[in-house]
Amino acid sequence: MALEQSYHRLWFESFRLLYQSGHTDPVQLQLMTGQKIPDEIAKECKRRDVDPHDLLTECKKNFIREYPVGTKFHLKAKLTDRENGGMFFYSYFGWKPYEIIFPE
Repeated sequence: MALEQSYHRLWFESFRLLYQSGHTDPVQLQLMTGQKIPDEIAKECKRRDVDPHDLLTECKKNFIREYPVGTKFHLKAKLTDRENGGMFFYSYFGWKPYEIIFPE
């Protein structure tokens, strides 16, 4: 059963996976450091002994396929999981980012 978490406005950055390990795309999004992590996310990650910055993000595929690595996305996202699987962040593919910042 998926986690019951709220959506939050969070910043993510695209990066290239060192090991693709079953992922169809070598570029993924991860939570950026230096921002306030909502309490419900911090508590669940602490409970499972997981760093939220290590989690990947399920989102609109063009964010990882059509933007350069290092692009920052301000998204509405929540922490969730799959049955018998790990946690990840989820942002509905139909939502537009609040802001996009291209790498310098």
